[in-house]
Amino acid sequence: MKKNIFENLKKIAKAVLFIALFIVLYTGSREVLRDKSESEALGRIFSMPDETYDIILAGPSHIQYGVHPSVLKEKYNISACNTATAAQSIPTTYYVVKEMIERHTPEIVVVDLFCMFYPEVYFTPTRFHQAIDNFPMGKTKTEAILDLVDTEKSEFFLNYMLYHGRWKSLTRDDYVTKRVFDETKQALNVTTEFENNFVPLDKSIKGEVPEIPLEYLEKLVRLCKDTDTELILTVIPYRADVDNNDVTGEYQQSIYNTIEEYAAIWDVEFINLLHHLDSIGFDYKTDMAEFSHLNESGSSKVSDYFGKILNNRLG
Repeated sequence: MKKNIFENLKKIAKAVLFIALFIVLYTGSREVLRDKSESEALGRIFSMPDETYDIILAGPSHIQYGVHPSVLKEKYNISACNTATAAQSIPTTYYVVKEMIERHTPEIVVVDLFCMFYPEVYFTPTRFHQAIDNFPMGKTKTEAILDLVDTEKSEFFLNYMLYHGRWKSLTRDDYVTKRVFDETKQALNVTTEFENNFVPLDKSIKGEVPEIPLEYLEKLVRLCKDTDTELILTVIPYRADVDNNDVTGEYQQSIYNTIEEYAAIWDVEFINLLHHLDSIGFDYKTDMAEFSHLNESGSSKVSDYFGKILNNRLG
């Protein structure tokens, strides 16, 4: 009898050891193979749970290249982090902010609204991966995948098969568990000259906001109010008179005008920087990398402008 019990315990111990070893190897190899090229900042932030931030910057690449935490720190002693990823949809931003509030309890969250005129939950699975793969496994990540993914959800929970083919292109950096994030890489050191002939759309012209981004923006507003976190909505400067993926510049700006009306109802501050170009000292001839993103000169100006605003809020 005792021998049988002992043999059963040995089998159980071996099974537990095998499962534990599998989890360690799976987790480690998945992190090594994961494509980190488009999400280095977010991955670093989520891997530093004890870090505290005054400000969370969130949204798509417009704010990634538009407001730099290093400028806020050096000029205004504001601790900030930029959680932007390429084409980060408003529903994705909601879950990024939710995770950041739970982890870091910031005083202020700043969200760029460039993606408000896109109706999709997320643009492509790849773009969603670039954000969600950085989340630690837990309640928020699970909720985001179950809520936003309407196809095969397993690839977002167990994304090993998505990246297993990367072994041929691995570099030394892929094996570093605690990567030092170089924020200067977020600056675009190229310039495309545009004429300073941009005229923002009259604020009386308003467009209908797509249902999905509006729903999640409202959820974001409630989240910030429930957690006593100040929310600032913004639009980083770009050539908003240019069509983008068949979305006209006029429609893009009409959506911002409608959001400004909603923001007043929600009692949320909305700073549309397309209407503050002179105050920023913005110059389309020197401050754009291309029509949609700021270069280093433009981001320095916008970061400084925001630094003054945020410094007064933190007062």
